[in-house]
Amino acid sequence: MEKYVVKPRDLPTYSPPKHSRTTNRRLLGPGPSGSNRMEVILGELEYGGQADPHAHQDLEQALFVLQGKAEVEIEGEKSVVGPEDFIFLPPGTGHRVTPLEGPPLRLLIIYSPPLSSSKTPFDEKK
Repeated sequence: MEKYVVKPRDLPTYSPPKHSRTTNRRLLGPGPSGSNRMEVILGELEYGGQADPHAHQDLEQALFVLQGKAEVEIEGEKSVVGPEDFIFLPPGTGHRVTPLEGPPLRLLIIYSPPLSSSKTPFDEKK
């Protein structure tokens, strides 16, 4: 049943490269869940942390804000996002996420194909 029902609180945490004060939990991806075409992450960024400027050259990324607010910079343009806002990043799109004051920023992050299949998962992008 754990292949089909995932309880985030039971999953290990990790902090991805180019991210500070960030805690991620992999909800779906290659491995026991059997997903080879997408990866779903529950991410939390604390105020004072950020996802440094980077791009994913060979995959699409989508983010759905569950809680908190952040300044998102995409290809040099800035926007403030909050709960229920959705962000789509085509391959090679430079981006940065900076949480704003208040509760931690909680995101549902989706990669297709999975980030682990990328040859350049966190390319530096300014």
